[in-house]
Amino acid sequence: MSNMARVQTDLVKQVRIMRNVLLISLGSMYILCVVRAHLVQYKDALLLGVSAGAAYGLLHWWQLWPKISRQDRRFERNKIAVHYINMAEVVIATVAYNHYLAIPLAAAVLVAFVFGYFSSHWWTVLAASFGLGGTVALGVCIVRKEREIGPIYYQYDNTNWQGAEGMLYKVGKVAKPLAPKGTIHVNGELWTAISLSGETIEEGGDVEVLRLDGLKLYVDCVPLDEGEAGSAL
Repeated sequence: MSNMARVQTDLVKQVRIMRNVLLISLGSMYILCVVRAHLVQYKDALLLGVSAGAAYGLLHWWQLWPKISRQDRRFERNKIAVHYINMAEVVIATVAYNHYLAIPLAAAVLVAFVFGYFSSHWWTVLAASFGLGGTVALGVCIVRKEREIGPIYYQYDNTNWQGAEGMLYKVGKVAKPLAPKGTIHVNGELWTAISLSGETIEEGGDVEVLRLDGLKLYVDCVPLDEGEAGSAL
């Protein structure tokens, strides 16, 4: 990749999907280690949790993989657009939206703790084994796909963002040929643009904004089957 291609902005946060999977998997393994003395006693909960978790992990991957975009981009990572990158953000956003929602969330945690305590860890084994089974199944699917297309990332969906962040992944038309510098029409405005690959892009061609450097946009050609697409995320 050329130096020009490295004009990367971190305006839209990205997180490797496998990072989230590994964190949940490690947390589940830790819980199972804590209650390991009860695993033989509650092997039914262990087997049920692992089986149900694996089924859920495969179902989640079946829903997830069609959302992977940018597999045909020369200068972009494989991404899945999301509003929240991890579960902690979901909880924080929920409580921030309405403070009263913190009450049922806290109650759910308390109920889970009470169930775990009075059932001699049956529910704890079930929950932890479910998490482990689900993340292992999901992780295997992700690794197989990444061997085919490369690392996959979660990225905030910036489709409706304002400012510079909202310019990323917008599609425009070349107004003055990019050789490699020229101008493009994006959002009804003319912008100075540079071809990331250094290749000439003729007038009327469809390009996608992939990098920003001040008021200059770094772009690449849009795949032919997406010529009239707006934002790809």
